[in-house]
Amino acid sequence: MAASKKASTKKSHWKEGRPTDGKTPLYSPAITCNGFVFVSGTGKIDGGTIQEQTKWALDSIEANLKHVGSSMEKAVKCNVYLSDINNYGPMNETFRGRFGDNPPARTTLAVAAIPYGCLVEIEVMAEA
Repeated sequence: MAASKKASTKKSHWKEGRPTDGKTPLYSPAITCNGFVFVSGTGKIDGGTIQEQTKWALDSIEANLKHVGSSMEKAVKCNVYLSDINNYGPMNETFRGRFGDNPPARTTLAVAAIPYGCLVEIEVMAEA
């Protein structure tokens, strides 16, 4: 007997209309699926310090989570990508200020480069 296939609950979420300029990378800012929300990596592309860029990324993530009815308190896993591992301390300080005593699981990696010259990019998985 073949296993029954469960219908996917995957849904892409856009706060405004989908970009059609042909220059914007094709991805969904957030996907909800089976009780979770997956927020795409985000980073500030117009400069600033590592603290400013980290705050901007977390603000953007929070807005995406709120848009789909979730919150930062429901975050279960974050992946943080740094263009320079020497920015770990200041990034971590800003990150800690947002999550306090109940932070999500997290992986932090230094990478060769982040698109658009960002210093940090953060992606989040949360309960929907």
